Amino acid sequence: MENRFNLADGYINNLPSNADLYNNIWSENTLSLLHAPRTADKSALAVDIALGLTARNMTVFYLTTSRLSNTLQDKIKGNSRLYVHQSDFATPDDSTDFADIVIKDIEDAIAATGAKVFIIDNITRIAALSFGRNASATFIMKRLVALQVRHKISILVLAHDTSKAGTRALVNLADSEITITESSEAKPEPKATQPTTQITEQSFNVFRPAPAPTPVLTRQQRRALERHKSSF
Repeated sequence: MENRFNLADGYINNLPSNADLYNNIWSENTLSLLHAPRTADKSALAVDIALGLTARNMTVFYLTTSRLSNTLQDKIKGNSRLYVHQSDFATPDDSTDFADIVIKDIEDAIAATGAKVFIIDNITRIAALSFGRNASATFIMKRLVALQVRHKISILVLAHDTSKAGTRALVNLADSEITITESSEAKPEPKATQPTTQITEQSFNVFRPAPAPTPVLTRQQRRALERHKSSF
């Protein structure tokens, strides 16, 4: 029986040389996840990454689930190394699962174009348009990982941030992650002001001692007091 186990040197020698594809994060023969809030423009960054790779004479297959904006269409116009494909339902009813269409489109593109770099925009929408197990972005991610390993391709998967657990599940299946954070303009902090106290006469009266009550004398006491005064 042939020994299928390698020593360290044999393992290292059999590893493919992985060129850097983006910013020392995404490299060849790996799957990377580009995720951000729904409102962040992930497609713009993905298109820029694709254009950077085609400028290095790489063939890139960009699979999108929705129409690219006019701005992005202008950027990719005339690029002879960039394939752009919009996956769509083959039938107008629910009998065809969208995730299966996407997976088949990728496999067909591998055979037809010879592309080794794939950008999937985006997995959240693929899951939303699918049924059964394919309605889970995590399950679709596992299918993409299997494609990446089987065909030795490089894949960049775009995803909307959903729940923390959902996003973390996708990150755990990826070899690396690229995160876009939305920055909002910092609002100036309100200046601290010293409280002003309006002191009124009424305020002072609160602290003044109450006047002593005037004694009430009986008639006999008043006469005795008058006799006492007249004696001086």
